[in-house]
Amino acid sequence: MSHFRQGIKNIPEICARYAVNKVVIAPGSRNAPLIFAFTAQLEMECLSITDERSAAYFALGIALQSGEAVALVCTSGTAVLNFAPAIAEAYYQNLPLLVFTADRPAEMIDQADGQTLQQTNIYGNYIKASFDLPLETLTNIDLQFCDRQVSQAINTAVLYPKGPVQINVPLREPIYTALPETHSNPKIIKTIDTKTFPTNESIKMLKEVWTSYKRKMVVIGVFSKNDELNQLANLLASEPEMVVLCENLSNVSGENIISQPESLFARLNSVESNDIFAPELLITIGQSVICKQLKIFLRNHKLVDQWQFESSLPFIDTYKSLTTIVPGSASEILKEMPFGKTESNFSETYKREFEIVQQLHDSFLSTPKSSDSGLLSDMNAVSALLELMPKNTILHLANSTSVRWTQLFPMRPDVKYFCNRGTSGIDGSLSTAAGFAFASKQPTVFLTGDLSFIYDSNGLWNNYIGDNLKIVLMNNNGGNIFSFIGDKDLMKDSFDFFTTPHHVNIKSMVEAYGLNYMVCDKTELLDDCIINLFQSDKATVLEIFTDSDLNTENYKGYFKNIKTPNP
Repeated sequence: MSHFRQGIKNIPEICARYAVNKVVIAPGSRNAPLIFAFTAQLEMECLSITDERSAAYFALGIALQSGEAVALVCTSGTAVLNFAPAIAEAYYQNLPLLVFTADRPAEMIDQADGQTLQQTNIYGNYIKASFDLPLETLTNIDLQFCDRQVSQAINTAVLYPKGPVQINVPLREPIYTALPETHSNPKIIKTIDTKTFPTNESIKMLKEVWTSYKRKMVVIGVFSKNDELNQLANLLASEPEMVVLCENLSNVSGENIISQPESLFARLNSVESNDIFAPELLITIGQSVICKQLKIFLRNHKLVDQWQFESSLPFIDTYKSLTTIVPGSASEILKEMPFGKTESNFSETYKREFEIVQQLHDSFLSTPKSSDSGLLSDMNAVSALLELMPKNTILHLANSTSVRWTQLFPMRPDVKYFCNRGTSGIDGSLSTAAGFAFASKQPTVFLTGDLSFIYDSNGLWNNYIGDNLKIVLMNNNGGNIFSFIGDKDLMKDSFDFFTTPHHVNIKSMVEAYGLNYMVCDKTELLDDCIINLFQSDKATVLEIFTDSDLNTENYKGYFKNIKTPNP
C-alpha cells in the first residue's frame, strides 16, 4: 500500500529526472502539498511570484531563454485562469510549460465551496494536452498511474512541437500534512527524439520544382538565434534568383539579406507595375512575421508555389498561396537543392530597390526632429538606443509601437531580438523580459511604451529582478499606435478610448519596486541618458517623454518619404 500523497511527493523527482529544474510557484493554500514537494527536491530551483499572470510570463521568459521545460504551480480557482494569457502565448511560441494547477476534489466542484471552478482542460485550445492526476495514491495501481501521467505530460511538452501542458492536481483536506519521507523510485518513460526527412522521391520532386522557377523568395519569421539557419539564409541569398527577407525577430542577418521589409514593401506597394518583384516560389520558414506591407504585397500577387518549413501549425496560409508542407529541418532539406543552376536577375532587381530604400531611410533620419516644446519622438529614442546599445545585448520588445519602430531600422547582428508575437498582447512583456534576464544573466534591455509597462508593472513585483535588466520606457501618455493606423476623424469623438491617456507617475511606481529611475525629456540629453543607463550597475528604468503628435508625424512622414519616386 502507498501513502495517499506519494504521487505528489514523486512529481518533482520525475521532473528532475527529465532535467526540469526550475519551478515558478504562485503562493496559495490548496497548492501547499505541491509547494512542500517541490521545495524539498534539492535539484529544483524554486521561485516565488505572487501575481499569477506575471508568474506565468516570468516562467515563459525562462523557457524562451533555455528552450527547456519550466514548471508552474498555482492554487485553485481564479489563480488558474490568471495563468491563461501566458499559456496561450507559450502555445503559439512553442514553449514547454508544465502547468500544475491545484484543485478541489470532484465532489466539491460547483458546490458553493471557496476557490472552486471547473479546472479540467481549462486552457482548452491553448495547450497540447491536459492531465488529471488521481485524488489519492492509496494503492500501487494509483501511484503507477499518477507517475505515468506526469511522465506523459513532460514528454508531451518537450517533444516537437513543444508547448504547454496542464497537470490538474485534485487535493483533499487536510492540506497541511507531511508528505512521505522517502521517494518510491518512480518509473520514467521517455520518448526518443527523431528527425524527419523527405523521401528520395520527394527530394527529387522539390529539386525539379526548384530549378523551374527564376524568381524565388524566402521569408523567415520569428526564430531564436540559430547559426545553422543563419548560414543557410546567407547561402540562399547568394543565389541570383533568390531574395531572402528577415525581420529583426528572425535573428538572421547577412550582406545580401533584406532586414527592413516593412520599409521596402511600403515602397513596392506604392508602385503600379510591381509584378517584376513578385516571386514564383515562396519559401516560408518559422513562425509569423509582423510586416503588414509584405503580407499585402504577397496576397495581391498570385504566386505559383509556396513551400512551408518548420511551422508547428503546418496549415498556416498567411499569404494565400500555400501549396506544399515540408516536414523536417529547413536547413538540411534546402541544402539539398541544386545551387548555381538558375540564371536570373531577380536578386539584383531587389538589391537596387532596397538600396534606394536605405538611402531614403538615412535621409529621413538625418534631419533632427523635435516638437515645439522640445520633447523627443519615439523615432529619436529608438534610433539612439539601437546605435548605443552595447554589443551582445539581448533586446526584448513590447508589442504595439515598440516592436514596430524597431522594424524600420537595420537589425544589429550582435543583438538578439525577442517579442511575444505568439498572441501579440501587451499584457506580459515586462514579466517575460524579466524572466529571460533572470535565466540568462546577460545584459538585457526591455523597450516598452508607457501602457505596456503600466499594464504589466507587477512584472517588477518579485525578488528576481537582476542588475542586468535595463528598461527604456517611451512615455507618449497613451496608446500612440492608434494615431498611426486609425482614422483620426472617425475616432475623434471616442479618441480617449483608443489612446487611453493617464496620470500614472512612472517614477513613483519604479521606485516603489526598488529600481533606479532616470528621465530624459530633451533631444540634446538623449545620448548621454542612454549611455548613463548602460553604465548603471543596478536594474534601471529610463523614462523618455515623447510627443504623440510628433510620433504620428514621424511615422506617417517616414512612409511618405519611403514612397518618394527614385531620388
